[in-house]
Amino acid sequence: MIPDAAIRPAQNAEAGKASLFNRLFPVNRDLAIKSIFGVWGAYFVFATSRFLYVEQANPDALFVQRILMTSICITLTWLLYRLLIAVRSSGMGAAIFMLTLPTVILANYIAILDQIVFDHQAALFDFSYLFDPVDFTSFDWAYILDEAFTRYFILAGWGALYLALSHSKDVQRMMAHSRQLERVNRESELRALRYQLNPHFVFNALNSVSSLIIDRQNEQAEKLVDDLADYMRAVLTGGADDMITVEEEIAQQVRYLDIERMRFPERLHYFVDIDPDANGWSIPALIIQPLIENAVKFGVSGADQLLNIFISAQVEGDRLRISVANDGRVKILDGQTHDSSIGTGTGLSNIQNRLRALYGQNASLLLANSKDGMAIATIVLPDPSLIFEDI
Repeated sequence: MIPDAAIRPAQNAEAGKASLFNRLFPVNRDLAIKSIFGVWGAYFVFATSRFLYVEQANPDALFVQRILMTSICITLTWLLYRLLIAVRSSGMGAAIFMLTLPTVILANYIAILDQIVFDHQAALFDFSYLFDPVDFTSFDWAYILDEAFTRYFILAGWGALYLALSHSKDVQRMMAHSRQLERVNRESELRALRYQLNPHFVFNALNSVSSLIIDRQNEQAEKLVDDLADYMRAVLTGGADDMITVEEEIAQQVRYLDIERMRFPERLHYFVDIDPDANGWSIPALIIQPLIENAVKFGVSGADQLLNIFISAQVEGDRLRISVANDGRVKILDGQTHDSSIGTGTGLSNIQNRLRALYGQNASLLLANSKDGMAIATIVLPDPSLIFEDI
């Protein structure tokens, strides 16, 4: 085992190195480093490659001088970088100003240093001439102006590239943050919508248990409590926007109907017709629970009559249709749905809100009446790939 005393110096050195880079490049560090060294690295390679077709005296010393000059250019470009980030909160106008007058000054300074460095036939690694007094009268000012013009466009081009890339990075960062907030809000909404179902169901199921106890059907009440516990365990173990297969969803609803049949053994009948192609289709958990709950609540509890519930699921092209039909009629008055067997309010709103949160406008809940006196609620779902996802 390596002692902490041996690890700590290495960690401190690494932290110090990271801290130094953070101080030198406080904003868009990777982008700034890569772009600055990339631009002047490419310039260095291009300038150095001239020895392949132009004969040069003392090429070793000239190579070292080019390294020195490239280092100076990198340093002054870093200075321009600091100027740009200093005015980044002042708007685009301040950034454009930094790419004009200050950049022209830096370009002229580079050109003068270039004249000083390459105007000396220095020996290898001899930089003593840098400390000699500068004789400006001996400068070739025409060369300096031409060189300043070239260096200005390199600096301005780098500055424009950096501003464009940093703006794009900022936009991407804001979009990622926005998507994250949207995802968190959607998950919270889905969690609230899903948990909204559970108290409603528990209330109805406990009423069933209470009725059995009042009728002194203790054995059935005990079995109902056990079945209810198993059902609630399956319901509550999923996530807020948990997706399950059609087969699993139908199995949960059949379990619920079996629980209710213990209360109404002679009056509740249900039938299930599932297309084999639909069994593996992913759908939101408990999406048809409110339809079945309301059918039982308003159909069986509301009158002393037989209630038939039909559950079906078919794949039609790239759509899945899940229908819950039961005895009753749907009445539509003033754009609002009223039904004695399907129910209104929380249940249907819950389904619509969950579909909207998961699929946008790609899913729908439809209510209709059949010719044989059945109220039909149909949920139409698109392919699971159309669920909202964070890209």
